[in-house]
Amino acid sequence: MKKTVYYDAKCPLCCREITLWRKLSSHLFDFKDVHQQNFTADKKARMLRLLHVQDENGQWFIGLDANFVLWRSHPIGWLSYLLSLPGIYWMTCLLYNAWAKRRYEKRYECKQCQL
Repeated sequence: MKKTVYYDAKCPLCCREITLWRKLSSHLFDFKDVHQQNFTADKKARMLRLLHVQDENGQWFIGLDANFVLWRSHPIGWLSYLLSLPGIYWMTCLLYNAWAKRRYEKRYECKQCQL
């Protein structure tokens, strides 16, 4: 059984990244567009805010931790261990969450951006 990656297929950056991961690790992951899933509106909004990965046991990894799951499937994984060190993890998580919030707001909440 593979891990499942839920991503925003309407985001050009997300699509480029997932295209790369499909080439590198498609044997380990199933990739699902959040927009194509039968989620409630609230769950869909939560799923679009941050990358989500669900492992074979049903455990969820969200945001930076979801990225780490992807990275650790490939030689770039060493970087995730470095970024997981105390203090560094806190700062990296803060930066990732700020970027993800801005991406979501610009894409889905900014009325001017949607014109």
